[in-house]
Amino acid sequence: MSNGAETTQRRFIGFVMVGAIGFLVDGGLLMLLTAHLGPLAGRLVSFLSAVTVTFLLNRRFVFADRAASAPVHVQLYRYIAANSVGALLNLGIYTGLVLTGWPWVSQPLIAFAIASATALIVNFTLTHLIVFGKD
Repeated sequence: MSNGAETTQRRFIGFVMVGAIGFLVDGGLLMLLTAHLGPLAGRLVSFLSAVTVTFLLNRRFVFADRAASAPVHVQLYRYIAANSVGALLNLGIYTGLVLTGWPWVSQPLIAFAIASATALIVNFTLTHLIVFGKD
């Protein structure tokens, strides 16, 4: 495996690990905030918090060598946009699969897994190329 491929593979593994932390932040805050803010406002706050945490962790650990490629606020805006694309794609694929009624893929958990895996690849690619890409 070439050095570039090894670096990308390491970044992807780190990105997945950071994503797992983001999932815990998102879910944990959602559980805490739902009683006070309701499920929709609580979800908005938990999602934005998780995106901020994962941005900071990815910037510090996964893409540390590219952290200075653009000002932090520019990278954060790009990261929010990239993750929003991934979230919309995730929701669209999930909804489309569930509504097909096709055996297996219309099952919510299967549709969730397919949509999440697709969004993960898109989020990583956008983060790798656009958010922390060399300007």
